[in-house]
Amino acid sequence: MAKSHLKQMKDCSKPCTGSCNCGVNPVCVGPIEQEMQRYFSVQLDLCHQLEDIADALPQKIDRQKLLIVARSILPTVKTAHRFEEDRIFPHIKMQAKEKEALHISLERLQYEHWEDESFAEELCDGLIRFVTGCDEPSANTLAYMLRGFFEGLRRHIAFEVEHILPLLRVRV
Repeated sequence: MAKSHLKQMKDCSKPCTGSCNCGVNPVCVGPIEQEMQRYFSVQLDLCHQLEDIADALPQKIDRQKLLIVARSILPTVKTAHRFEEDRIFPHIKMQAKEKEALHISLERLQYEHWEDESFAEELCDGLIRFVTGCDEPSANTLAYMLRGFFEGLRRHIAFEVEHILPLLRVRV
């Protein structure tokens, strides 16, 4: 569901004027939402790469590609989370000063960020150990870790697409 919703939003990158006839209206986007969508896209691409690796284990592994992906996991996730926590969350908090439930949801998302980053670090270490053969996890263990990580990240993004992005919609 999140994937089709992101594709629909990519079709229109202009702030809504109410008369643009873009076919996406009223799901028009502003600059902060465009940036958030870009982070979602990068993270979903990472999820796809991790799924390909999990599907290929243990025989069809390109060790060089696996190392490149492994080293990109934590920076990709951390950069997206910093953007959300530094730009998105304060923006939403300003709009919803009196909505305690929203503040609780944002706090929960921040905890999920910490958990995802911790998992990303463990996954990166596991992938590197697997490639180098140093105290490697089994292919089954690694596939399980990969699936747990990318499925959790996809769920997190789907929640934000459904509940956070609508709070950022620009209406002129």
